[in-house]
Amino acid sequence: MALKLAGTTTHYKIYYDDSLSAADGLQRANALLGVCESDYAIMSDWFGGIALPYALPVEVHIDTGGYASAGWGPPISLKPGNGSSLTVVRYLLVAEVVEMFMLAQNKGWFASDGSNEGSAGEGLSRVLSAEFLHQIGVPGNMAGFDTARFWLNSDRTDFVNSIDEHDHAPDAKSGCATLFINWLSYQLGYDIKRVIANAASTLSGVYKNLTGDARDPFPAFKAQLDRAFPRLDASGHPIVSVVPGPNPDNPYPLDWTAQEPLMTIRIFWRMNPGRNVVNLNWPALSADSVVSVQASEYAAGTQQLPDGTEQRFVGSASITVDNITPHGPPYDPNRGVTFVVTVGWGSPLNVCTDITLLANAPQQVLWIGPRTASGTQAGTGTQGMGNPTTRIAGGGFAADSYSGPVTHHTATVGPSGHAAATHALTSGSPPAKVQTSVEAA
Repeated sequence: MALKLAGTTTHYKIYYDDSLSAADGLQRANALLGVCESDYAIMSDWFGGIALPYALPVEVHIDTGGYASAGWGPPISLKPGNGSSLTVVRYLLVAEVVEMFMLAQNKGWFASDGSNEGSAGEGLSRVLSAEFLHQIGVPGNMAGFDTARFWLNSDRTDFVNSIDEHDHAPDAKSGCATLFINWLSYQLGYDIKRVIANAASTLSGVYKNLTGDARDPFPAFKAQLDRAFPRLDASGHPIVSVVPGPNPDNPYPLDWTAQEPLMTIRIFWRMNPGRNVVNLNWPALSADSVVSVQASEYAAGTQQLPDGTEQRFVGSASITVDNITPHGPPYDPNRGVTFVVTVGWGSPLNVCTDITLLANAPQQVLWIGPRTASGTQAGTGTQGMGNPTTRIAGGGFAADSYSGPVTHHTATVGPSGHAAATHALTSGSPPAKVQTSVEAA
């Protein structure tokens, strides 16, 4: 029994045990060589293109053993079992390599001492392995690798706020993590890449980083599962829960009802001629939000609609909207959007804006042209905000280089969803909010 080299790619050097049959050894290794780099590209994209923490290529051993297991040191040892398909081999390799990426990321998915991925990282590994199958067109999950059942059929302890850094076994702890990560992605709607990027030392910390919500997410997470999968029957006897469907680790979405796909805030302003830089503080937004803004004149106090708002109309003035810039953590503590309304008229006008949250994040991002690391591509503005106006802490604005009249406006969406009092600052005024609707430019 000896390891034989089948071949090398950019990231892997693949060996097989020569005691395996030709189908389970050499042929399986050659088949893996043909797909391993495209599988690696999927994982690299999940983790933002970071490098593995080991010298390349990493050794991968296809070893003897029953169905199915894997581990890494490196090297990576794969034991798919005799007769198992190439999909099983790919699944096992992905399950191990994503853990290497967690170690390289070093933001909380891996144990702080670097020893192993812990219960949260184990949950993420299993979620990503199933996600990998989905991306290559294989429905469901790999048989025997689901862990949600271990937590659902336990006392359902809180392993969201309490992570065991040194437990990476398939048990209730990793089962809770698997369910919670799927809850973030498939119930709350956060792309898995955002979940990965918002790593923390606890799963509740991941939730807070994603949403900006400091509340404990475990009660809501558990209560929803308790409703869908009661732990006890009417007589007080335990119920053995099984998640239906192709992936027994992912019951989501639950309690789904059709909801309003968009959220819109309508604000009526008094705007000056020229450039009006508007900031709306709105907790529903993030720096990754997709936002639309429309603007038009409105008839103040003369043509009221049934809901008490004002009729909008097309006047002789030109009113344009540009530089729509959502903002929020990690680079701005204030969630909201800043945009510019340019009023082409010789005197102040009544302007209505509709600010609409179209999506929490874009479904796809493309780069056309050069991109440099860390925002160092040459440009005209301040990183994170459009030139010539820069937001400063507290929702104010710094001076800009625009030579014409500029008015700065701010509004805040309160808990009721209504925009609170608007304010305006003209260029050269101190960055403090004042209780006026407009000032002359």
